[in-house]
Amino acid sequence: MKILRKIIYVLLLAFFIAGCANRGIGPQGGPKDTTPPKPRSSEPEMGALNFKGKRIEVTFDEYLQLDNIAQNLLMSPPQQTPPDVKVRGKKLVIQLQDTLRDSTTYTLNFGDAVCDYREKVPLHNYSFYFSTGPTIDTLEYTGRVYEAATLNPMQGIFVGVHETMEDSAFTSTTFLRVARTDSAGFFRISNMHAGTYRLYAVEEVSRDYRLSPGEALAFADEPIEPVLPPVRLTDTLATDTLLTDSLMTDTLTLDTLPEPEVKGATLMLFREEQQRLYLQRTIRDQQHRIQIYFSSTPDSLPDLRPLSDSLNYFTSYSPKRDTVTVWLTDSFSIAQDTLFIEARYRRTDSLYRLEWYTDTLRAIWRAPKLNARAKAAEERKNRNRRLELKTNARNGFELNDTLRLQCTTPIASIEPDSIHLFEKVDTVLKPMPFTLAPYDTLPMQLIFLADFKPEGKYELQIDSAAIHDIYGITHIKGSYPLQVKSLSDYSTLRVKLNPYLPKARIQVLNNKDQVLRELPADPEGAFFEYLKPDAYYLRLYLDENGDGKWTTGSWSEKRQPEPIYYFPEKIQTKSNWDFEEEWDYQAVEQLKAKPKELILAAPKKK
Repeated sequence: MKILRKIIYVLLLAFFIAGCANRGIGPQGGPKDTTPPKPRSSEPEMGALNFKGKRIEVTFDEYLQLDNIAQNLLMSPPQQTPPDVKVRGKKLVIQLQDTLRDSTTYTLNFGDAVCDYREKVPLHNYSFYFSTGPTIDTLEYTGRVYEAATLNPMQGIFVGVHETMEDSAFTSTTFLRVARTDSAGFFRISNMHAGTYRLYAVEEVSRDYRLSPGEALAFADEPIEPVLPPVRLTDTLATDTLLTDSLMTDTLTLDTLPEPEVKGATLMLFREEQQRLYLQRTIRDQQHRIQIYFSSTPDSLPDLRPLSDSLNYFTSYSPKRDTVTVWLTDSFSIAQDTLFIEARYRRTDSLYRLEWYTDTLRAIWRAPKLNARAKAAEERKNRNRRLELKTNARNGFELNDTLRLQCTTPIASIEPDSIHLFEKVDTVLKPMPFTLAPYDTLPMQLIFLADFKPEGKYELQIDSAAIHDIYGITHIKGSYPLQVKSLSDYSTLRVKLNPYLPKARIQVLNNKDQVLRELPADPEGAFFEYLKPDAYYLRLYLDENGDGKWTTGSWSEKRQPEPIYYFPEKIQTKSNWDFEEEWDYQAVEQLKAKPKELILAAPKKK
């Protein structure tokens, strides 16, 4: 009996091992399907004339599914109510909702919404067109949209046209025809009739196919005229060649075809300086502190009036003045759970016009729930509280940095004679001159203006009780050593423009397209000192208004953004090296000069 059990056990184990070893044998489902679905027939036919119906059916060669049809589908001319699109097996069923215009060519672009059922392979930019009149309009206009501040191609931007030359049409009337940019910023407005148009682009938020306040925009300075679309011919070697209808003759061969002329527009998308301004929130995260946050930088500081005669406080502002901090200084107010403050501040209305507004703010303090032991520890901590000081003094102090002292609460008084800065020569500390200055409106940060030398060793000493905050709290004695980096730790870069541009300003960028340094152009070259050994990129803009900063465009003034140019190569610096670049910004086409790695590093915008 035991022998029989052992035999059964061995047989079962052998079958199990064989099953594991042969899992790859058998049907594997074949290669993955990468072919998108193809349309076979439709009712009505593609390009139908005098269409008066409401329903369109397109039959494909395989079963379908839709991917985000609401975002992908774009009908031109646009309709107030988008078509209802559904899948019925291999059929795409479109039910039109709005009344169609007479004698108009309509285009439905499905983007990447139409996919096969199994693998979800999309049919890219599938379009269907028809006419409610006796002819099909066949002209088109193409181009690209770039972000004016970075020259990155913009995806998902609506580009449209108006036949009227009036500027008001952009803000008051739906586009006559519309297209949407792809990931390369490319757009094609199809099925246009002959004529002259004004061309616009808008980063739609309201989806009304016109410019609304706060939306990014672009516009062409001159009217445009649509052209015949290129026709794609394929020879027996599967070589695609583009040519216009006017070039299609029997005598042309693929060897003698001229290069097709590409007509189109380059639009620079920008956001105007106007920003929506409103009070975001009021937070009392500490019992003695209230913070008021605004959505952007106000043009005027708010007026605050506490609705309590006994409320005593100091007010400080963030560097951009978009955050107001109220520091409560009397014990009665600090002890109150709820405080009310009347605030009169500026905010924008729906048309981005600034207006004064009065509001009552409520600041609530919710004390954390503590047991007796934790509560006693907190009270003991408050009794023994000291003013906390922080500095950026350290070994490896940057030559172009500024020594700063940061406090956690506003400073009420300083005794300058109790603050000392020394230079360390061998082992001897020698006093050195410096200037102490506040950094913000109600000092919480002090800066030390001193002549720090390369490789120099220094020490900041602050005697006890040299600084008092608004609560009468002071600090213990502190010593903060620092050592400045050597000149050999840096590189320098001189950028000379050829031809020289007096209005140009040159920027040094990191690999995330962020500005690290900026200098005006100089006939002898803009000289960037104390650069860390790293990879850098260059960009310049033409400061046409002379305000020392890049200026965006303005729709009301019909002004384009200040033009930007990129240096086409990466610059790799090394320690203790001096680099010089001569830059002809016209040598490479503006929109082809930007290094690809900077475009890839940009966040995707859809």
